[in-house]
Amino acid sequence: MERIALSDLRPDPEALLGRIAYLRLAFFEAASSVAGRATDLADREAVTGVARALLEQHGAVVAMLEARGLGSALAMHPYSAEIDRYGRRLGEAGWHESVLTLHLTTGLLDDFFAAFAAGMPSPEGPEVSRLLEADIGHDALVRILRAGIAADKRLASRLALWGRRLVGDTLLVARGALADARDEHGEPTTTDERRVEPVLNDLIAAHSRRMDALGLTA
Repeated sequence: MERIALSDLRPDPEALLGRIAYLRLAFFEAASSVAGRATDLADREAVTGVARALLEQHGAVVAMLEARGLGSALAMHPYSAEIDRYGRRLGEAGWHESVLTLHLTTGLLDDFFAAFAAGMPSPEGPEVSRLLEADIGHDALVRILRAGIAADKRLASRLALWGRRLVGDTLLVARGALADARDEHGEPTTTDERRVEPVLNDLIAAHSRRMDALGLTA
């Protein structure tokens, strides 16, 4: 079975932009919540910077939707319930677990959507890919997590368990977006799961590298 690359698929542009716009908004809200729970002022400032970057990206995607003559709320609405359920499945967690969630889920989904968006026509496709490949402040999140692990050795095992839990639910969000794929005539197309599976395995491998960089077992 020939492997398929995400960039070989043609996502429906309006669907993909609506989905990404709502994800950016949801991640912004999550980052704002994490920042508000920080007990250290420097940590709060760092996570607030991440929230600001996510909101700026949301605004950039909204501008693309508006350039197409679409209202952002209408474009995001079909994906809001699914993404809200995803957020609820992650549940309430300790503060460091929430920082790890922000670091790992944005990393995994940005990898996925940057590759998927490459199948959109120029200039939108490359623009979306560049947007999602831009750093939102991951180094600051890593520093917070490493400092927490250094101060509390028991935290590492908790975070390792939490990081492993995140993968399945986050991949469901990626799989859901594959429903936006279209054929060369713009019609919905069914993507063979066996051909896409290696791509998803690549996402898991990148997730594992992020865990490894923190000294956590994926």
